[in-house]
Amino acid sequence: MNEKNWTVCIVEPNKFEAQIMVDLLRNAGVDKVKVVADQNAAFELLEVYNANVVITSFEMQPLDGAAWTRLYRRNHKLPGRKQAIFVTSGAFSLAMAEQCRHAGANALIGKPISAKVLMATITKVLTKPREFIDAEGYVGPCRRAGIVTAGAPKKRRQADDTVEAKAPVLTLEKAVEALAVATAAYAADSRHVDSCEAALRFVQAYAVNAGDGPLMRACAAFALQVTASRSQRNEAARLALETCATGVVELVALEGSQAEAREAIAENVRQAVARAAMQRAA
Repeated sequence: MNEKNWTVCIVEPNKFEAQIMVDLLRNAGVDKVKVVADQNAAFELLEVYNANVVITSFEMQPLDGAAWTRLYRRNHKLPGRKQAIFVTSGAFSLAMAEQCRHAGANALIGKPISAKVLMATITKVLTKPREFIDAEGYVGPCRRAGIVTAGAPKKRRQADDTVEAKAPVLTLEKAVEALAVATAAYAADSRHVDSCEAALRFVQAYAVNAGDGPLMRACAAFALQVTASRSQRNEAARLALETCATGVVELVALEGSQAEAREAIAENVRQAVARAAMQRAA
């Protein structure tokens, strides 16, 4: 299904996480995206906005994402109540996946979310729609096939956990160093994109968890440039990547009290990515 045909509603109380998803979707070519932070406001919007993709956070109040999904599926005022629902969570677990499946969700996506995972999961669900069940005990896509999951921690052997416990903890500073190295490698050779994205996701997750607005905005712009650089291998793309990496390093080095300087750095990163996009479009 073409991304241009997606009509997306994001229900996310954290405005920074919502902005990250908006940026990821729009960079992928999705034009129709609306965001609401309140559950009741979401129901009101969805009575008139027939979204075929609804992305909601599990960590919401007063209802969690599963309970909200259950109400959504049973609300006959909503023209899109049979459409796809994607639940996101930073505390992914198999028990949560089962809870969301029985509530009528199509997929559960673990945070932090990458563009690759988000787009692939939505595409998978929309291109292979399941029969919609509307019964007294359950309303939603047929549960027999299970629920689509993405971004979950990989299963590991107990021996692996023991080795990891003895390994040094990856601090934010070390993660930023790793990101700088991975970015330089990616700028020189596009085959290193996976390492760059993995390093960036760690820093992005820290920013979200810490509520660090400037760092979140810089990481969001950085993620857009990493994706764009897959196809744009020129001097403008290389310079934009370098500016992004340098900006993240500077943001982490500055104290939170230096708000004005940190905002200026985040804006410089955003503008560098915007300039590279304009050259790409020219």
